[in-house]
Amino acid sequence: MLKRLVQRRRHGKGPYGHLFAAPPGDEVMALDCETTGLNTRTAELVSVAAVPVSAGRVQAGAALDLRMARPASLNGESICIHGLRGVDLHDGVPVEEGLRHLLDFIGNRPLVGWCLDFDLGIINRYLRASLGFDLPNPVIELSDLYRRRHHYRNPESLPDLRFERVAGELGVPVIGRHSARGDATTAALMYLKLKSES
Repeated sequence: MLKRLVQRRRHGKGPYGHLFAAPPGDEVMALDCETTGLNTRTAELVSVAAVPVSAGRVQAGAALDLRMARPASLNGESICIHGLRGVDLHDGVPVEEGLRHLLDFIGNRPLVGWCLDFDLGIINRYLRASLGFDLPNPVIELSDLYRRRHHYRNPESLPDLRFERVAGELGVPVIGRHSARGDATTAALMYLKLKSES
């Protein structure tokens, strides 16, 4: 909270000042990214997607789906996970340009996702370097929502927090697993399901 206030004071009147204002209405953005690794200090962005959720509906047709220019650390191990090869990133945008598109698209809406700390750790590392701030958006972590739901229904057992398992438990289809747009769309559907049960 203190960090957000400091950033708001420093950047609130700049070109991205609107990001630090209170979010409008009840629209949220489901967010996901694919990277070259699992270390937030060194992994590079391969793709990022944001899917709007508004008026109780997933607006999948209005999603932002960006592929970045081929990062230097792209290797066979990460390609096996997200399926994006160097040739698939031939027309990708530079990361700084892609993140500016992302900021314009998500605005100051709350962000929803699965294990968002990882995605935000990667994105914020780039933003700090290029723009001097972290994403100030409110965050809704789906694994926390699901954990609370599970504890309420089954207080004696620990939840299985694997993405596919939770989607199945909620009756939500897993769409394009390990693609940024697919995982963001699945996360948006999970959010609506969890919200409807709360």
